[in-house]
Amino acid sequence: MSNFPNGSEEISLLEFISKYQYLKSKDTKYFFSTQKYYKKRISNLVSKKYLRRIKSNLILDELGIEFAELFGFEYNKLNRNKKYLPRLLYISELAAFYNKCHNVKFTPSFDMKDKEEYTITSRKYIGVLEINGMEYLTYYFTENHNDKYLRLILYDIQKEKKYKNIIILTNDVNRIKTSDFTFGMNQVLIINDTEENREKLKYIHSIDWYKIIKELFYKRCNIYLADYNFCEYTDYKNKYINTFYFFDTEKINRIKYFLKENKDKNADIVCNRQLKEMLIKELPNCNYNIIDLEQYIEREPFYYA
Repeated sequence: MSNFPNGSEEISLLEFISKYQYLKSKDTKYFFSTQKYYKKRISNLVSKKYLRRIKSNLILDELGIEFAELFGFEYNKLNRNKKYLPRLLYISELAAFYNKCHNVKFTPSFDMKDKEEYTITSRKYIGVLEINGMEYLTYYFTENHNDKYLRLILYDIQKEKKYKNIIILTNDVNRIKTSDFTFGMNQVLIINDTEENREKLKYIHSIDWYKIIKELFYKRCNIYLADYNFCEYTDYKNKYINTFYFFDTEKINRIKYFLKENKDKNADIVCNRQLKEMLIKELPNCNYNIIDLEQYIEREPFYYA
C-alpha cells in the first residue's frame, strides 16, 4: 500500500488529470489544503509513475492510467496535437482554479453533450461557468489569437440560442470594441483574465447592492428597483442607477441608447475606481459613484494559500 496515492487530495488530483489530460505544475496548489509539502507529494507521485512531467505540465503516467481505469474515472486519452494544446491547457487551468469553489461549477466544452460535435471544429467557447446557479457561456482569447479568431467568437455568440449570459476572459482587452460585442443578451462580461478577477467572479452574485444603494441615495430620494431595462434602480423621476462589478457591454449599450433617446436625462453608475477608468471611455457624461465593492461581499472560506 506504500505505493498507493496518499489520501483523497492526491486521488482528486489524479481524477482531475484523467479528465482534463493536462495540468500545469503551478496549478497543483489548488488541490491541497496545505501548501507546506504539496510539491514533495507531486514529486512522489511522479517517482511512483502515477504522474509524468512534460515540460511545465503534468499528465498521467502508466500507473496513473491504470488507477483511473480501476476506479472508473472519466478518462480522456492524451491529445498531443500541438495546435490544440493551448486550448486544453487553458480549460484545465480554469477548471483547476475553481476546483474547490463551492458556488462555482465549471463544465468544459467537451462535456457539453448537446454541442459535442461543434466543440473542436466550429464553436469557440471553452465551457460554462455556473456561478450561484446562473450559467455563463465562457470564451477566452489572448494576444496570440489573430483578428480572425476574434471574429469567429463574435459569430459564435451571434448564433447562440441557449445561453443569454456570456463571459469573455482575455489578457488583451484593448482589442474589444464595445459596439461589436452587443447581441441582445442579458450580459456580456469582458473580463481582464487575472487571478484577482477570477477570484472576484466567485462573488458576482454576493454583493449587497441594496445596502450600497441605500447608503448612497436614500438620504436624497426614495429609490426603487426599476422596471426599465436600461437601469436597475430609479426614483421614477430623474435618477437612473446602474451597478457594475465587471465591464458589461450589453448594459453599456442599453444605457447609451437611453441617453441618446433622452437628451435631457443622465444616468448614475456605481462601480469601483478601476472599472470607472474603463467605463468613462464609453459613458463619459454619467455620474460616477465610486465604491470599494470588496467591503460589501460575503466571501466563502479560502481553501488554499
